[in-house]
Amino acid sequence: MRPSVPLVDRRVRYALVVLVAGIVLVASVVETSGTPTVGPFGLVGMDKWTHALAYAGVTATLAYASIENGHARLALAVGLAIAFGIGIEIVQWPIVYRTASVADALADAVGACLLALGWRTFSRYVRFVPTDEPGTVR
Repeated sequence: MRPSVPLVDRRVRYALVVLVAGIVLVASVVETSGTPTVGPFGLVGMDKWTHALAYAGVTATLAYASIENGHARLALAVGLAIAFGIGIEIVQWPIVYRTASVADALADAVGACLLALGWRTFSRYVRFVPTDEPGTVR
């Protein structure tokens, strides 16, 4: 038997999406130190890792929010997360202390897609159970 993962009320799930997206939006428009740092493995800057992680988080909350009959609308979650990332880059364009970047949007897309791959694997081994259903892990 696959372990159960609690599926909270749909309104709570979408509120979580709004919260995470709001945090990403605010973090994307505030002024930063501007000091570039190299990320793990020295391949790309730390900002690209941060972008990938942030949009993996947006994708995860969207996927969790969209679960119906035990299945997430994963392609929709990825598409919305990538569109949100592109939208944020457009918002950053006129902000003097921020820089809109295609590389940032690509890092967003990489994070969203990697999360989707992980989600596909994870969802094979668990079942999402509404919190009011017997047998839910609490």
